Amino acid sequence: MEDNIKNHILNLLTNQLKDFDILDGSQQRTIGDLIEHKIVEILSNTRDNFITDTIKARGKKSIEDITVISNGVNYYIDPKTHNVNAKFSMPNLTSIERLRILLSTPNYELIYIIVKYEIVGNKVIIKGFNLFYLWEIDCSILRVGALGKGQLQVKNAKKPLVFTKIGKENWFNEFRKLSLEFFETQIIKLKKQILDWE
Repeated sequence: MEDNIKNHILNLLTNQLKDFDILDGSQQRTIGDLIEHKIVEILSNTRDNFITDTIKARGKKSIEDITVISNGVNYYIDPKTHNVNAKFSMPNLTSIERLRILLSTPNYELIYIIVKYEIVGNKVIIKGFNLFYLWEIDCSILRVGALGKGQLQVKNAKKPLVFTKIGKENWFNEFRKLSLEFFETQIIKLKKQILDWE
């Protein structure tokens, strides 16, 4: 079922998310928002044997842009965009605390859609998609950034993504180690700051 819903969403986007025109001076964030909006609209308008219902994001800071419901499972969908000509990119994925709660909740999954694009003149050219469960990304290419309670990030999106087949449970254990290492580093930094004030 997992591969079926991923393949189905990938087919929908491949067939319906096309190149589009932009205004002069459009910034990267604007283009990203437009692409993400188009994905939400495509999925919102789909009802079939795989997608029985959809729910738009619960709020501006929600993990998902849209939830796809299939066979009793809620699939949080979080689109990300990547300009293939950008010099460097380290996209934020999600809060590690939110992710911990989500991955511990039955019948909830998180799917990332990375849309690769380039800008040619006043046109956004869609170059391709990566679509995967977060727990399919190898933890070796992830880091935890010091934003909020910790933000899971891809170290460098210019490098190819590395995937793993260890499964959700084993991936969660690796993610847990990564998070605990982050907390230990933060504790050391805080202790140094405390010493500066003594």
